[in-house]
Amino acid sequence: MKRQIRSKWRRDRTKPVSLEDNAVALAYIVWQIALSATKNLHAQDFVYDSDEQRMSVIAEYLVLLVHSADRFAHADMDDAAREHFITTLAQEVARHLQRNQAEIMGPGDYRRPFITLLNERVSEYSQASFADERPGFELLRCFGEKILTVMESTQVNRWVKDQVMTVDAPDAVENLKMGVDDLFGSARTKSNVTLDPE
Repeated sequence: MKRQIRSKWRRDRTKPVSLEDNAVALAYIVWQIALSATKNLHAQDFVYDSDEQRMSVIAEYLVLLVHSADRFAHADMDDAAREHFITTLAQEVARHLQRNQAEIMGPGDYRRPFITLLNERVSEYSQASFADERPGFELLRCFGEKILTVMESTQVNRWVKDQVMTVDAPDAVENLKMGVDDLFGSARTKSNVTLDPE
């Protein structure tokens, strides 16, 4: 499920890249990865019963990816920078979800339930291991169960947990890590760039 997503700052950019700029850019990458993972389930012959079900799967992927970005940030940022970065990332991801879900399902407040879901899931996922920049088995199992619950264990969808645990979720997190490395790497290589969150 490797996907080409633009994840580097342009070389001719004149404005310094802030931590917030990187969070906003990463939110777009997170959205694209979640969308791609959700489409891949359909390509693997799993079945969505409704747009609402599909959007719920996207939301679960968004949560996993924001949590994974927080795990990456923990190793590279102090607490204040990390909190600013992840808060901005979560708000921007919620904005993408709000806009897209409103287009598909009509007007409504989709941002607030997503933030509630994010907070609930993070309290669960933070108890699981995340080593060598990869989610551990317990985190993947927990995530797979969330997807199975959303998609329901029908004859067609009963193996979705295995697909998500062994292939799609690890690929999604790997793609996210590449995006993080590209964004911050391309920012650091430019003399006019600062990663200071101020």
